[in-house]
Amino acid sequence: MKSENSIFKNKAWENATPFISVVTPVYNRHDILPRALKSVEQQTYGNFEYIIVNDGSTENLDDVVIPFMEGAAFPVLYLKKNNGGVHSARNLGIDHARGFLITWLDSDDEFIPDTLNVFVNLWNSIPEDKKPEYFQISARCMNQEGVEGVRFPENINSLPKEEAYRVYHREKSENLVANLTSVMKQNKWPEPEGIRFVAENIVWLKLEQKYRTLFTNEILRIYHTEGTDHIYCRDKKKSLQYVKDSEWIFSYVLNHWSVYGGSVKYFCEVLFKYLVFRSILKRKGLHVYGLSSGTAKFFSVFFFLPCLIGSLVYERRKME
Repeated sequence: MKSENSIFKNKAWENATPFISVVTPVYNRHDILPRALKSVEQQTYGNFEYIIVNDGSTENLDDVVIPFMEGAAFPVLYLKKNNGGVHSARNLGIDHARGFLITWLDSDDEFIPDTLNVFVNLWNSIPEDKKPEYFQISARCMNQEGVEGVRFPENINSLPKEEAYRVYHREKSENLVANLTSVMKQNKWPEPEGIRFVAENIVWLKLEQKYRTLFTNEILRIYHTEGTDHIYCRDKKKSLQYVKDSEWIFSYVLNHWSVYGGSVKYFCEVLFKYLVFRSILKRKGLHVYGLSSGTAKFFSVFFFLPCLIGSLVYERRKME
């Protein structure tokens, strides 16, 4: 096994030409990570590589990852970096990915055994002259109790692109995607200084303006909701870092409204949330991200008082 600048490779990594890359960003989860590793090991499709990105964990993950990669017959790359958030870990995985396709496995979830095989077959099912129109395949998921997510309409892939995405976003459900690696290398997540979480949709929504997605009702991922460090902890008190991250995200959306825009109602919701979080940060004397959008600046004047009140209520009820 070779080690260089926190990059660890198993013997199978060298000279491999995988068709699909799997990336797992991980922060701690020492006791849960083996479940994800095992699900990769059990894949029925063989021509893949696996990239694990340790995002500055405080737990020792080496004693889990190193034996796994040494025993793996498929290419495994283990990257260790300073903590920067899951978006930065994904970007590092993209930088090293060699597959034509790339997919993502959260460290607390698992693939079904046929996941990669289904993704590859679905990509190959797209007519050659139509493939340049696509950047993504999206599949359904179920949770650890076997509850399945919402089914896509049977005709979704025959709908015009804009209508297909309207249907897709109307149903709030967990999905698993595989993307064109070449597209992702040109469209990585922003990494603003001091921000620990950048929402995946910052990239997905931008790419949906240009490309189509192939949807399938196959269930390819099992997601788990145990623990307190996942998106399903709705009642968990929010940290100041969460406020910083949210304020940046909403400012980014407002300043790129031509890409992320929607209804007037959605604009007002995003602006209200941005101003609430900005008010909290300003009271604490912390850096805030400004608005370059003239429209957003204009309407923020009318939102000032309700957002000030909203920020006080949020800080008292929601924050640690």
